[in-house]
Amino acid sequence: MRKAWMLVRLLTHLLYGFVVALVFWPLFSKAMKEAIEKRWARQLLGILNVQVKVVYESPESNYAIHKPCLLYSTHVSWLDIFAFNSIHPVTFIAKSEISKWPIGGLLAKRSGTLFIERGKRHAVRDVIHAAVKVLATGRCVAVFPEGTTGPGDAPLHFHSNFVQPAIQAKVPLLPVSLQYFTPDGKFSSQPAFIGEQTLLENIKVLMNSKTGFVVQLYIHAPINTDGRTRHELSDEAHEKIRALCGSTSALV
Repeated sequence: MRKAWMLVRLLTHLLYGFVVALVFWPLFSKAMKEAIEKRWARQLLGILNVQVKVVYESPESNYAIHKPCLLYSTHVSWLDIFAFNSIHPVTFIAKSEISKWPIGGLLAKRSGTLFIERGKRHAVRDVIHAAVKVLATGRCVAVFPEGTTGPGDAPLHFHSNFVQPAIQAKVPLLPVSLQYFTPDGKFSSQPAFIGEQTLLENIKVLMNSKTGFVVQLYIHAPINTDGRTRHELSDEAHEKIRALCGSTSALV
């Protein structure tokens, strides 16, 4: 009965988001759009029994106040995007496949997601240029430099190309250690959307959990990008995240 009710709430929430994005989105002001994105993300996570915990390493790590910046985060689940947006909406760089998702694709497009068209010669260059333009408006941009999802216990290889928007826009780089835990504070890889698992299968994992999960966003102190190469910046961010992930088997 609990899972059936969760499913009804989830489908209703997705339908509501679809209608708002399809019909009413162009009518809203920028502030209204951000408020809707934030509330919708919080409600989605609430339906799936996922709590968000954010830890700021320094006051300057609070990207809702100190912006624009480039958030440079590990990637575990499709829920990661909504975890960020539940704190303060940002523009994401994402693979183009997401734009083809039913409902989710439209929501991503309406929120301004920058899609990378794989296989196109100038895809990365074009998305970097687009990200710089977004940063120039004062809005933060988020990217998952691993280019794929992992369990969250350690960062995978980072593609340093994705630091470039921060360098060109002259904004700080904020490394983010994103991990999932059980409510009693133990690390969990269960919510990870990895391998051959489908989106529906992943949603089933989330719905089958009786306790739910906590997604922790540990936002490290910003890194100044002035005079630094993308390789140096990416390596420094990777090391900060690796050290944090390696030292935490429980919530910070």
